Amino acid sequence: MGFLSGAYGKLMAGRLMRQLQWQLTSVTNRYNRVTKQIGDMEESLQRQERSYNMYNMNVFNQMRMGMMSGVDQSNSTSYNNFLMGTQQLQYQMMQQQSMMAEQFDIMRDAQLEPLKAIQEQLETQKDNLESRLEVAKGQYEAKKKEEQDGAKNIVPDYTGGQG
Repeated sequence: MGFLSGAYGKLMAGRLMRQLQWQLTSVTNRYNRVTKQIGDMEESLQRQERSYNMYNMNVFNQMRMGMMSGVDQSNSTSYNNFLMGTQQLQYQMMQQQSMMAEQFDIMRDAQLEPLKAIQEQLETQKDNLESRLEVAKGQYEAKKKEEQDGAKNIVPDYTGGQG
């Protein structure tokens, strides 16, 4: 009886292992795709933010150069007005950059949080499947041993039932 029980148990545990391995592969593939999407999206947002900051700096420098062209270096009032204007422009640009940095953070949260939630869910599924697969492997090995032990106990009857 141990042989049949072990053989059937091994068959069922092997089937369960294959199902779990298939599910684990599927979940792992989805997890890897989502992780890549998150990385690509973060990279894209960083690129957009750097591009915006570079544009902002170019606008600031062009405005400063435009203001500087109208300055008479020998006239202190004109030069002081230029300095105050430059400081005001710099302050406005810093405020605008701060506001845009906040906007990029909001965009980042809005776009990345759903993907990160999916990633976390897939990671939990992956961990669960890995644990179940380890249990199934243990069951498979136990049933395999039971089958082998049962096979040892089967004594063939070479006499054809005549004793």
